[in-house]
Amino acid sequence: MKKTILLLAVVFSGGVLLNSFTSSEKTTYSKVMYKKEMNALWKDYRKWYRVTKDAPNTGDPTGLLDGKHKGVKAFREIYINSKGEATVQKSGNNKYPAGTVVVKEAYKNKEAWKAKKKPQLTIMVKLESGKSKETGDWGYVMGAGGKISTGTSHWAKFCNKCHVMAQAKDMVFMNADQLAKDKK
Repeated sequence: MKKTILLLAVVFSGGVLLNSFTSSEKTTYSKVMYKKEMNALWKDYRKWYRVTKDAPNTGDPTGLLDGKHKGVKAFREIYINSKGEATVQKSGNNKYPAGTVVVKEAYKNKEAWKAKKKPQLTIMVKLESGKSKETGDWGYVMGAGGKISTGTSHWAKFCNKCHVMAQAKDMVFMNADQLAKDKK
């Protein structure tokens, strides 16, 4: 009897611990909002090349969103700085140069997108080779004023869980090939 109670207590505690980790990760992600203080690396991102210039990205072209980037019904705009502009426009699996910055604005619906009302920003920064081997040398940022997360830190692990699926495209899902596929 004592063994059964002890086993049940261990299973229950493990379940509570696992659920609290998963729930807090989702809650933390959904609470990241647009901040006025922009990092100088992406301060003027709306002047950059807009990857989604023909139409915002919506739906779930990768099948990996599961509520991230405001989910399936969101409208997303993607910008890339001059360092990565030529690479994102090429077909094939290309490597981005260090210093490339990708900014994604996510809006909850079409009305918010049209109004450009407080987008949720997520940012990728390509680092020098060997700076974050766990993430393919990309740093991930949550929010306009966030810090670059690398290696095995919280946001780097969280973001890289999906971005590793685009490893053949240097961790970037949206490029010329994906956009052409989406138009079909």
